[in-house]
Amino acid sequence: MAEAGESSGSRADHVDVLLSRLNLADEEEEGFVWEEEVEDPSVKAQWLAIAKVHTSRGFNPSAIYADMRSAWNPAKDVAWRKIEENLFPIQFSCLGDWNKATTQGPWFFRNQALLMEEYDGLQNPR
Repeated sequence: MAEAGESSGSRADHVDVLLSRLNLADEEEEGFVWEEEVEDPSVKAQWLAIAKVHTSRGFNPSAIYADMRSAWNPAKDVAWRKIEENLFPIQFSCLGDWNKATTQGPWFFRNQALLMEEYDGLQNPR
């Protein structure tokens, strides 16, 4: 097996050499997560939407959160995050709240349109 400093040998060989140099006690080894044990999360984000306020005027994001909470009257928590001045991903905690917010519009914030669309959480929100 090649030493870590040598140029010959595969990358896996180098990793094996480095791992063999570790002196982990049993209690330390239990907390170590090996790559083979980690599963790729295949869970798709549920009840996620992207919202854009069509205004050039500045506003406090907590004002839109409060106005939409009042308009939607959600049964469960709704989490907002600000991406840029007028763009927000919104995570709903239940399907009923998500359906109401995404299908029962149009919604307005300070007489400006609030456009909403289903969002998968992976695509560029812009």
